[in-house]
Amino acid sequence: MWQQWVNGVLGIWIIAVPFLGLSAAQNLWVLAITGLVIAILGFWGAIQHRTMHEEGHSMSRA
Repeated sequence: MWQQWVNGVLGIWIIAVPFLGLSAAQNLWVLAITGLVIAILGFWGAIQHRTMHEEGHSMSRA
């Protein structure tokens, strides 16, 4: 659940970055790191959802 909130905050961060007056190199690093964090949280959330879904099926069959 908290991953969605972090993704929302990071989305707002991405919108704000162009207005911070950073150099091109700084923009590159900020956006690359932000994208990496978003990707990690997305994959982690998908794995958690899949694990919870599979555990739910095994519980209902018992």
